[in-house]
Amino acid sequence: MYTVHNMTTQTSTSLGIPLGFGERLREERKRLGLSQHQLAEIAGCQRLAQLQYENDSSSPTVRYLNTIAAAGVDLAYLMLGIHFGNASMSNEQSQRVEDKVFELIEKCAKSQPDGKLSPDSHKMLFKLFRGYLTQVELGKLPADFDPLALISNQFGVAGK
Repeated sequence: MYTVHNMTTQTSTSLGIPLGFGERLREERKRLGLSQHQLAEIAGCQRLAQLQYENDSSSPTVRYLNTIAAAGVDLAYLMLGIHFGNASMSNEQSQRVEDKVFELIEKCAKSQPDGKLSPDSHKMLFKLFRGYLTQVELGKLPADFDPLALISNQFGVAGK
């Protein structure tokens, strides 16, 4: 099952934060039963940084996103406003999704000055793109929505 929030033409704030990110971060923190201080501690940041992320006044790092994802925060929901359910696909569908995921990650890497992504960036993008593209493959999300638009400010990569 999935829920779509804020799928509008403007996909991020001037800081590059996806619209509604802070509110969704707060929802995820509360869903996990954590205080701001506890999530900040898990993520290795200060409570003030956590507050700023939840208020959309500061953009989190990729390392922060990977750390909180490992702690159970739904990264796809944070970035896209979509809760992905468990999906089962055929081997052919899985291969198409993986091929597209790696194509998008390569596009992001090529947009970097050194042509590379950090391991944290690579991991975060893999999780985000795989979840999104799985839902597109299953026909549960529109194929014309460009996930690169959400990360363009962080990675300087143009969409389609």
